[in-house]
Formats: sequence, C-alpha cells, structure tokens
Amino acid sequence: MGSTPLGLTGQKHTNMKTLFLDGDMLAYRAAFSNEVETKWEDSIWTLHTDVNASLAYCDDFIESMCKKFNTEDYFVAFSPKTNFRYDLFPAYKGNRKNKRKPLALTELINQVRKRHPFMMYNEMEADDLIGIMCTQDPENTIALSGDKDFATLPITWYNYLRDELTTLTEEEANRNHLIQTLTGDATDGYRGLTGVGPKTAVKLLDKHGWNWRGVVAIYKSKGFGEKHALLTARLAYILRTENFKDGKIILWQPTK
Repeated sequence: MGSTPLGLTGQKHTNMKTLFLDGDMLAYRAAFSNEVETKWEDSIWTLHTDVNASLAYCDDFIESMCKKFNTEDYFVAFSPKTNFRYDLFPAYKGNRKNKRKPLALTELINQVRKRHPFMMYNEMEADDLIGIMCTQDPENTIALSGDKDFATLPITWYNYLRDELTTLTEEEANRNHLIQTLTGDATDGYRGLTGVGPKTAVKLLDKHGWNWRGVVAIYKSKGFGEKHALLTARLAYILRTENFKDGKIILWQPTK
C-alpha cells in the first residue's frame, strides 16, 4: 500500500482494493457462535468453546470477503483496552461492564493476529483505524463492518450483516454525523437528546439547519448547551485521516 498516517506498509497488488475489516465485531461473532451449552445432570450445565472452531470461522469469513471483492490485500483492525473517548467521557461503554464476553475471546484475537495482517494503535478503536486508512485512499479501500457508525465516513463501506455495499459522499457522511450527534448511541453508552431518534433528528435539522449552528440551536431548545453538544459530536465522530498527525489524535472541531 505504501506509507500511511499510521506508518503501516504492505505490498499492493495492481488494481486490487484493500479491505479493512472490523476485527472486534468479527471476533465477537465468531466466539459467541461457537459456544456450546452442555447438560450433564438435571441441575448441572456447563458452557464450553473450541477456539479452533472460532478461528476457522474468522479464516473462512476473511477468505470469503477477499473472494467477494477479488483482492488479496486486507488488514484486520482491533481495539486496545482503552481509547481517547474514555478521556472525554469516562462512562463511555460503561453499560457493557456487566455483560459477559464470549469464552476465549482474548485467545481468539491473539490467534487471528498471528495468522492475518492486523492493525492496532494505542488510544484508537478499530473503527478509528479503519476510518483513517479508508479516508486516506477512498478510491482503493473498502471498510467491512456491520456497525452503523461507518455511515458517518466518506468511504466505501460493506455492511455484511445487511449485504449492502455503500459509497458515501463527504456531505452524506457529515449529515449522518450530525444526526448521530442528536440521537447519541445507547450501544456505546452515551445518549444524545431524549426522545430524538433518527427520523426526528432529520426533521429538526431540516428546520434548524444542517450545520453546527443548527445542532446547537436544537440542543439549546432541549435545555442543553454547546459544550454538551460538542462532547456528543466528538464521541460520535469516527476519526478520518485529517484527525491524526505526527502520532497525535486531532479531535473533531465544528465548522462555524
């Protein structure tokens, strides 16, 4: 691929797209799908897993994606234990603390990393890594994830949960980011404005304007200030290539 903002290098095959896979989602799905409940007696049950079966799931998925897009170039992106969003909002993903992770997830990730080219960077989630890489070269890259947050990036994105391939313009991506700034993301533990879902967000932005001034006006109409809106916007924003320079993350700033 040549050099990248993250110092990543790799061999680029002529006319081939480079795939960037969301390794977090892939590993979770693989690990959960291979857990097996076993009943030993009337009151005794156990849960076990076969890491090799989960690894085969990952291998098969990656191979199928390479065949689908006729490429040999790919990277699997993983998240570290912490990232910059926890500094902004300590309760980020706090709703997941009491949820059980699938068995052998860490071991599975380690095995995938040994078998496949992977990416991981301190303070960045897998989404951010993929966002940076794909916005650097949108014509020759494809993001692979079932996470709806990728709709906030001006890239080509394949949602394999829906079997949908979408290429978003910068305007479309920015509009989707404004929508998510109003709705928040309960899955990640941060909320936007109470009672504002995607449809309501569109109506409000149509009324107040599809820009930062409109977002602030909507927040103020609900009793919140610009500071609150900015925090939500930064939590919702997946980093792009312009948000990483000289090894440092550059937080999203609104266009006044």
